[in-house]
Amino acid sequence: MEERIPPPMVEAARKGDAGALATICEKLYPRIHRYLSHKVDNPKDAEDLAGEVFVRMLEGIRDQTGNLEAWLFRVAGNLLTDHYRKRAVRTETDGLPEEIAGGEDPAAATERKLSGERLKRGMKALTEEQKEVVILRIILGYEVGEVAAMMERSAGAVRALQFRALSALRDALGAET
Repeated sequence: MEERIPPPMVEAARKGDAGALATICEKLYPRIHRYLSHKVDNPKDAEDLAGEVFVRMLEGIRDQTGNLEAWLFRVAGNLLTDHYRKRAVRTETDGLPEEIAGGEDPAAATERKLSGERLKRGMKALTEEQKEVVILRIILGYEVGEVAAMMERSAGAVRALQFRALSALRDALGAET
C-alpha cells in the first residue's frame, strides 16, 4: 500500500509551502499517472493529462477543501472527459508502436504486453464506473473509503460496484479462453 499524504503537509501546501507542494507532487504524480495510463491508450496523453492535473492543483489548492487525493482524481476524471470530447471531434493518427524497454527480456516484455492487452479487452466489457473502481481499488490499491470519497459514493455502493465489476471482468476474460 502506498503512503498517504499527512494532513499537516496538505495544509502547508494550501498555505503555499513550496516544499510541501513538491512532496505532494512527487508522491501523488505516479498514482495519478497510473490511473490515467489505464484510461487512455497513448502513454504521451497520460503524461500530458497527469501534468495538467498538477498544474490545476497548483492553481486551485489554496481554495481546495476536503480530501486532496479525491479532488485530484476528480480533476483527472474531468480532464479525461475533456480529452475524449476533443478526441471525438478531431481525427488522430496513431503513433509508432511502443518500443520494448531497454534491457528487458523480449519474451517477458511480450508476455507482459499480451496480459495487459487481454486485461484491456476484458475492461471494455465494464461500465465506466466499474472500470473506475477496478483501477482505483485493484490496480492502484486504494481502500474502499478512499474510493468512495473519490467517486462521491457510499462505501457500500463502491463494494457492490466492485463485486459487479469483477464478476463482469471474470465473465469477459472467461469468454476469451
